[in-house]
Amino acid sequence: MSDFSNDTMRRTAHWATWLAEDWRGEYPLRLHSGGLAVDGSPEWHPDFQKWMTRRDGRGKRNETQRLRTTRVMRSLRKTAPREYEVCYRILILGERISQTTVWLNQRAAKNDIPFPDHRPSGPHYTQKDTWALFVAGIDYARTFW
Repeated sequence: MSDFSNDTMRRTAHWATWLAEDWRGEYPLRLHSGGLAVDGSPEWHPDFQKWMTRRDGRGKRNETQRLRTTRVMRSLRKTAPREYEVCYRILILGERISQTTVWLNQRAAKNDIPFPDHRPSGPHYTQKDTWALFVAGIDYARTFW
């Protein structure tokens, strides 16, 4: 993290925490509870049911704020998909930078992505690269929120 200023990291941490709180409300991580409903169909997980009905006890201001966060993250996905993927993995799935770096490298190898000219061999992504993608993604969201 020493490659980025303290102000940059402080601002990134603040906005990442703030955005994650709203954005997580848009992503139920489980669809089914594992049981069966009265009619024999798979029973919805309570988080998924809240997500479908939007009856989650949040106030109107928070609902508007959450919608705004969702829109900016969708815009990030269209504009900068790699930054979006890094933000999603860290903010929604709770991965560490090191885990996301491993995932990025596995994805690059699986998709046979050529190495950049300045790095003819070795890993496609370093932790510094992952931090840069994360900082850029959060800064985009902050700017357009």
